[in-house]
Amino acid sequence: MIRPIIAAALLLGAIPAAQASPGTQGRACIAKVIKSVELPFGPLGSWKVQVTLQITPPGGLTYETTLQDNMPWQGPPPRRGQVFRLWCDPADPTNLHLI
Repeated sequence: MIRPIIAAALLLGAIPAAQASPGTQGRACIAKVIKSVELPFGPLGSWKVQVTLQITPPGGLTYETTLQDNMPWQGPPPRRGQVFRLWCDPADPTNLHLI
């Protein structure tokens, strides 16, 4: 599920509100891009991007997680300071779903 999250976040920048995927039982959180690195290895026509996100759950402690994935070369990579919303589970930092 992380791959679609990164691709959508990288291509859209600001994520519009929508329904979460079925079975998602998290909280609406704010994700802020702390660091973004374009890596030299990726399939033809793609960038490999590593993104460190600061996740802020409502009423919870802020934590950081790092994700790595391929994205189409046509889309701009995420930029430091970019903010969007997603469903998160503080007990499992890798359990992220776009809102």
